[in-house]
Amino acid sequence: MHWFLLSAAAAAAAALLWILQAANGVGRPARTQTPAEDREAFRRWLDAPGVIDDLMGAVEVLVELMAHRTLGGPGFLTLRLPQPWEDGSVIVTAQYPNIREAMYRRVVRRELDRDGLLAAGTPEALLELAPQFETDSGGMVAVSVEAAVMEPMLVRRISGLADRQAAMDLLAGALGQRLPAMEVRPFGSELLLTPVRT
Repeated sequence: MHWFLLSAAAAAAAALLWILQAANGVGRPARTQTPAEDREAFRRWLDAPGVIDDLMGAVEVLVELMAHRTLGGPGFLTLRLPQPWEDGSVIVTAQYPNIREAMYRRVVRRELDRDGLLAAGTPEALLELAPQFETDSGGMVAVSVEAAVMEPMLVRRISGLADRQAAMDLLAGALGQRLPAMEVRPFGSELLLTPVRT
């Protein structure tokens, strides 16, 4: 028992050290660009042809799903930029309570074939994005799509806390201009998109 407690304490200390090092950038390659250059690289990616359109397309089709009278429900969207150890996918997720439970039941039963989803009223444009469906025991539905892809080098350039926050601010501004009916703001490591209350 004594050895078990010592090993557990050592593991906890190692995990804490790793978290502190990651937050301070220890273990990342030495920076060869300035923070301003990193932000400019992200801005160039954001301004590249098709990127904003792809992000907007994902947002709009998920909003359409949430507005569906039987498959949807009031909720919010999140947009998450990739971390350095991930594959570079920018993920947009709709999270909402499926009040009539039609979509919730389908997800729980894994009745997610394309024809069945189309017949139920799922937007075809959403299915073209190969959505991932999840639920929790509280009746919440989460539908995620890959909206864009970032190159690994760019992901590493915005992996620091300040760099990532600057990238999220740029992204919030770009999307907010195109989504007047939604409030777009950074929330932790994600963007939170919620309908503007009228």
